Amino acid sequence: MPNTTPREQLLFFGDTGGAHVHAFPAAFGTASRALDVVTPGVYEGLRTFERTRFFGLRTHLSRLRESAAQFKRELSYDEDTLVRALEIAAREATGAFDAEARLRVDVTAETANALGIESNVLIAASAYHGVPAHIREQGAKVRTAPGLRRPDPGVKTSDFIPLREAWICAHGDPEAYEHVMLSDDRMILEGTQSNVVLVRDGELYHAPRGVLPGVTVRAVLDLARAAGVVVHDRFVPVEELSSFDEAFMTTSVRSVVPVQSIDERRFEAPGPVTRRLSSLYDELTASDAVEACDRESARY
Repeated sequence: MPNTTPREQLLFFGDTGGAHVHAFPAAFGTASRALDVVTPGVYEGLRTFERTRFFGLRTHLSRLRESAAQFKRELSYDEDTLVRALEIAAREATGAFDAEARLRVDVTAETANALGIESNVLIAASAYHGVPAHIREQGAKVRTAPGLRRPDPGVKTSDFIPLREAWICAHGDPEAYEHVMLSDDRMILEGTQSNVVLVRDGELYHAPRGVLPGVTVRAVLDLARAAGVVVHDRFVPVEELSSFDEAFMTTSVRSVVPVQSIDERRFEAPGPVTRRLSSLYDELTASDAVEACDRESARY
């Protein structure tokens, strides 16, 4: 997936005073990669809308609490402090980048002493310029990633990030926009940074378990049901991909992304169902993205 330039990267830490910019060694390349050297914990990824608004923040925070409660080590943080830091980081980052921002919020098991930070609330910010036009218009090329799996699909842990990057570096397709993980019996699970939805005869198929409970996919499937689209919580074997008409990915940063192909199986991209749900999701984010302080008033 595309990266930003070093000038479009900022690292913050949060404390009771808000959010503070912290310099990180240029050798890391990105603020997110700098977090690879700190003690692992749990994290959430999201983006800004209109520079200071967030979609699904209430749900992201709920998932962060659930991940923290299930993490292998005790994690302690104050949610109000984290939200305040997120507000400030978003405002400063979007101003510095003169663009929307994607934000990775980490809660680590220990303070980030390896980076010279005495806080366990960290925010990596980068400029977000949207999904490339050729991906929106033609769909993304996706490859399967046999053997790669989240340690615990229900917990969004930061130690999965270097694991997935190492697998992609060793075994992945450098031309692929995303890689899709499979179960032991070769069922489609999820992307390394996304949820995956398949479309056949106008109906949707999504893995019922063994995947991260995505904020965006939840909203998209809710929109589909409300629009009368049938949604099947059902596994799909990779060998049955040829029977599907469309496929798309969902992420909190990139929204709905059409898929052109998974391995050798090609799909209509973007197909009519993907276009319809993408439009509905854009309408939802326009109406339901709110300031962080107003998150309890939002639908998600």
